[in-house]
Amino acid sequence: MSIQNSDPWFGRGQTLGVTDASQGSAVTGSQKVFTDTDPRTSNASVHLSNRLVHCIAVRNTSGGALLPGAVVKFKKAAILDEVDGAAAAATDAPLGVVDEYLPAAGVANNDVFWLVVAGPTAIPTAGTPASGDLLTVTAGAAASGTAANAIGVALAAKAAGKVRVLLNPLFGHSGA
Repeated sequence: MSIQNSDPWFGRGQTLGVTDASQGSAVTGSQKVFTDTDPRTSNASVHLSNRLVHCIAVRNTSGGALLPGAVVKFKKAAILDEVDGAAAAATDAPLGVVDEYLPAAGVANNDVFWLVVAGPTAIPTAGTPASGDLLTVTAGAAASGTAANAIGVALAAKAAGKVRVLLNPLFGHSGA
């Protein structure tokens, strides 16, 4: 059950820290808008853009860990509350991106975390997108897209295996 005005009290780069599906349901579905900054202690003052990052607190019900930056799909029976695995294609919509600042191990099954639904984020890619390219999703990662299947626009060229993307630029007027 979502609570529109609740504040789950955890930031980007963190999870709620629960492992039991009966915990954390009071915050799933909560929405929060963050500034596009790197929250890690060593980079805490790094402002990446002047854009807002729209997130929803969701539970991972995929059965395993979800890695930072993976494009995931909402569980059809619990849209806006749970995600159940990697998105295979843009047609898996609605979808979002696992918080890119989580530790490398990602978010454990049943834990609650921030899912980016609009704004700048980083997504793994095997392609070589250029700034301004439309992007879609294939097997949880960014790939070249078209106007018909775009989930976002590349903000910069690929770096360190990831591309900075303006995800869902029309949501909340966070982009274009």
